[in-house]
Amino acid sequence: MIYFVSNNNELFKSNLYERMTPEESIKEINKWSLFQFDTETTGLDPHIDTLLLIQFGSDKHNIRIVVDCTSIDILKYKNILETKFLIGQNLKFDLQFLYSKGIVPTRVYDTMIVEQLLYLGYPSGIISYSLANIAKRYLKIDIDKSIRGQIIWRGIDDEVIMYAANDVVYLEQIMWKQMKKARYQGMEKGAELECSFVPAIAYLEWCGIKLDTKKWKYKMDREQRFLSKRLELLNEHCLKYFEEHPEFFYNDLFDGLSTNINWASPKQVITFVQALGYQTKVEDKKKGGYKDSVEEKTLKPQKGIDDKFLKLYFLYKEMDKVCSTYGQRYYDAINPLTGRIHTQFRQLGTASGRMACGSKKYNYSLAKLKGIQPKDCIYPQLQNLPADSITRSSFIPDKGNLMASADYSALESRLGADIYQDEAMIEEYLYGSGDIHSLVAKACFPEELEGIPIKDIKKKRPDLRQKAKAPEFAKQFGGGYLSIASSLGITEEEAKMIEDAFDNAFKGIATFAKEGYKKVLNKGYVLINADTGHKMYWWDHKVWKKRNASFDSEFWDHYRSLKNSMTKEDFDKTKERRLVSYHYKASSKWGRMSLNAPTQGTGIIILKDAITKFFKWIVKNNLFSKVRLCNLVHDEAVIEYPKELPETSKVLSKFMEDSAAIYCKSLPIPAEAEVGKYWIH
Repeated sequence: MIYFVSNNNELFKSNLYERMTPEESIKEINKWSLFQFDTETTGLDPHIDTLLLIQFGSDKHNIRIVVDCTSIDILKYKNILETKFLIGQNLKFDLQFLYSKGIVPTRVYDTMIVEQLLYLGYPSGIISYSLANIAKRYLKIDIDKSIRGQIIWRGIDDEVIMYAANDVVYLEQIMWKQMKKARYQGMEKGAELECSFVPAIAYLEWCGIKLDTKKWKYKMDREQRFLSKRLELLNEHCLKYFEEHPEFFYNDLFDGLSTNINWASPKQVITFVQALGYQTKVEDKKKGGYKDSVEEKTLKPQKGIDDKFLKLYFLYKEMDKVCSTYGQRYYDAINPLTGRIHTQFRQLGTASGRMACGSKKYNYSLAKLKGIQPKDCIYPQLQNLPADSITRSSFIPDKGNLMASADYSALESRLGADIYQDEAMIEEYLYGSGDIHSLVAKACFPEELEGIPIKDIKKKRPDLRQKAKAPEFAKQFGGGYLSIASSLGITEEEAKMIEDAFDNAFKGIATFAKEGYKKVLNKGYVLINADTGHKMYWWDHKVWKKRNASFDSEFWDHYRSLKNSMTKEDFDKTKERRLVSYHYKASSKWGRMSLNAPTQGTGIIILKDAITKFFKWIVKNNLFSKVRLCNLVHDEAVIEYPKELPETSKVLSKFMEDSAAIYCKSLPIPAEAEVGKYWIH
């Protein structure tokens, strides 16, 4: 049965639904232990657009109630929404519109988020997480979503009301089927954690972060000057090639000799560096075969051709990226109604469960409000901002507020020590100085550091401490001596000696890597965290196993025959060679994931757990919209709060450390907050 709650008498001329008063609807919903929930809005921005409809559905009672928010005060439903259990699809969106009305639900189940968790690791495009596709997958039904894009201009009419009512029919059924699957996959706790985090990430987006526009403008102007200077130095250096390669230059009557190369065009740069003698061919991992590249990892190892040119070129590229990526788009993203930047965060944005931030989608509502082009209103990146002081200090609190940034100390390294159960690392954290880089240096360069205690290496041999980061990061990210050789620019023999020394000193990592590799090849997933059941799935593992089984003795005889009878260049083009290369690169990749994903994934599980509890503390203490979540960056939380609440930063740190203790059993992970008038870290 469908009921409609409205004071607009013009909307009751059909017999598609029955009329219900707000009081009657509240009385009815109060009988339900949980309900399905959805909204219809005039747009996608909760600070600019408005609610048209909210809808409630009960599978048990076979009732759907649609409420007209244009004529009914939504605050009548505040108690229900804040105390009952909500089931929704992509609730992060709906919650923000409720937040703008002063309604703050905290008990939710999100079918989209749980579905993303159940298929964590699947690449984009393989699995759809829309309600229509989820319903098709679990219930074998088709949901008509054709009206969805018309609501903004249609407003409320019979078709829109019926569409809204149909969006709260299947959510509960989907939930029970998802939970059955989650139990089977051992992911119930993971689903609970991710759903509990939904109100917090919605609050993060809703709060936004304030930008000091004057300082940002100064930053943009300064960086543009740096870019111009670097471009000038690059062009001046290349003038020495005029006589040898005149095709890359022109002689202007007024400006004199200059290059005609657009340094922002990889195609033009490729032609130039090839003329200088650089090798640009690299393997095309996506399409197969080879392609040309002028990336740093391709050119930098080729020393001795023109090292100064490479230095100048990559300095230019670095600044060009800063100017194009971290400039005007942040200024354009400021909402004039809130004075803040509101971007988008994806809760399960990577295969390991880490969050991702930013989107190239247009914020049409903001563009219309500001009178600028939609292409200029995208959702900027806030997680990978440059760490220089002027960039971070451009993010500030409102007047009368403070900003605190709390980050975990060596989160992934400490988690790695715990997860790998590496005794040497655990001992260093518990009883030593906690300087893992120096510990690795001592293990990998024993002769050079003989007689120097670990605690003194940073001061006495910072060069070797820095050098030790290459084997440390290579091994913890699943690499080997080839990665070490490339990073340090040394021979493979030297790198192999360093790798052997590392493996001998840190047996926990080596053992975990070996066992993890076997498990992922056998099971087809990486267990990210045993407590929550988070898993990273190798989505085409069955195909890999089938292909692996086809590599029998007959195949290898044929493979060797081709290899022995052809040139290397021709052999590399054969389907057999490409197939074997692809096959073993896939297994190598998943071997690396089996080592790295548990630390990355557990790290974000800890942060999500902490921020969920912090958000509930905010709500419980009536600090909603006063204490704000401004940013989350993997191992860091940035908040804003009134000066009159100085203990807030300590509360955040306490929640972060308590959550870390739940998932890291062998050693503590400190989380200290720095407080100031801007984003300090």
